Amino acid sequence: MSKTKEHLLRARIFIIDLLFPIRCLGCGVEFEDLEPKERWICESCLKKVPIRRIQACPACEEYSEGGKTHIRCRRKTSLDGLWVSSEYDSKLVSDAIKKLKFSFVRDISFSLSKIIERSVLEAEEFTEFHDIFLDNFSWTEDEDKYIDEEKNRRTETVLVPVPLHKKRQNWRGFNQAELISRNVSERFNISLVKDTVARVKNTQPQTKVDTVLRRKENISGAFLCQDPALLKNKNVIILDDVSTTLATIDECAGVIRRSGAKSVWGLVVARR
Repeated sequence: MSKTKEHLLRARIFIIDLLFPIRCLGCGVEFEDLEPKERWICESCLKKVPIRRIQACPACEEYSEGGKTHIRCRRKTSLDGLWVSSEYDSKLVSDAIKKLKFSFVRDISFSLSKIIERSVLEAEEFTEFHDIFLDNFSWTEDEDKYIDEEKNRRTETVLVPVPLHKKRQNWRGFNQAELISRNVSERFNISLVKDTVARVKNTQPQTKVDTVLRRKENISGAFLCQDPALLKNKNVIILDDVSTTLATIDECAGVIRRSGAKSVWGLVVARR
């Protein structure tokens, strides 16, 4: 970036901060010395976000180690498991998600990805989900070397954000799941595959559909895998911001499983 462009960018940020100061959604403090993406939820407030310590089977919602689907529940869902990072009834979490989706504040996706990071790395025990999710994540340079040596002998893990229909994405200007996925992909060195699964049916927003059955009917047939080869024989993690009945993420998982994926897991910031 040239010095002229850098000065113009700094001037633009200064004017925006002056007219629309960013205050932490948790404590309300302005942190002018931080980058905009780090201001919406400060580090201190991020540490206070409640992390889900006990995971549950996505089908029956009863305890399951690491959120793995119970054997008895496998016919009820296309997911091998679901990792939930936090709780939607946390005001800070729900406010952040609403601010991202309905006030179009893209930078909040960084804070939501940090919540996912905390939930994974602060788990009391590593599970099957960790084996898949941390497949390329390393703590040291020695581990980097080991990962490079072993990479060709392991099943690759890829991250797929739940897609929006083109009309809705054009209206919003972005896909919130994709923004969060980008941060997670970079932090944990997971390949991001964002175009192979498309939303071909412009469904009514699930929040406006009142029953579980109607939500499943509403989302049925909404997704299409345009390039199955990108997902075949791979561990796929589907990421979304929030889920209630799991109808959307499960429908997406069904399409991915039929494309030949080895395993399909869900990952959400919060569940209602």
